Amino acid sequence: MTSWRERLRLVDPSVARNVALHGLPDRIGDLSPVAVVRNGIDDTSGRVWAQVRSEIVFRDEFAPALEGLDGFSHVFVIGWMGEVSEEGRALLRLHPSGGADTPEVGVFATRTAHRPNPISISICPLESVDGAVAKVIGLDLVNGTPVLDVKPYVTFYDSFDADLPKWAE
Repeated sequence: MTSWRERLRLVDPSVARNVALHGLPDRIGDLSPVAVVRNGIDDTSGRVWAQVRSEIVFRDEFAPALEGLDGFSHVFVIGWMGEVSEEGRALLRLHPSGGADTPEVGVFATRTAHRPNPISISICPLESVDGAVAKVIGLDLVNGTPVLDVKPYVTFYDSFDADLPKWAE
């Protein structure tokens, strides 16, 4: 009888990778936004987001899902940047600053909205929760952006000492 450890070694890593990728669906269900961003910001160019105050206005049916969130100091906000063009979604490499002063890198090494799936993830200080509205500071999403999910930031899960490449410092 072959043990599970031996079976794992029998699979060529490139074959295992291709099998895993082959099993990916072309689409993932029909995601439905749970909220919308309200902040009066309509243009992202040159913006410093650190002091921007935003409201995340949830659909009324999700108000009970916010119970207990106000005990956390920070939240992850997962948004859908649906205004990204098809050209932006096809972009695979760019200069992070928009200029040649930084190396050209893959979009997965940047925080750009231009990516195959224009999903954003932001960690923001949570100011308050009142009914179906959560108020945050520093959310880097424009007014009207659909929010797919909000999760609490939990230090012992989510905090790491991280290394950055020189161009990102």
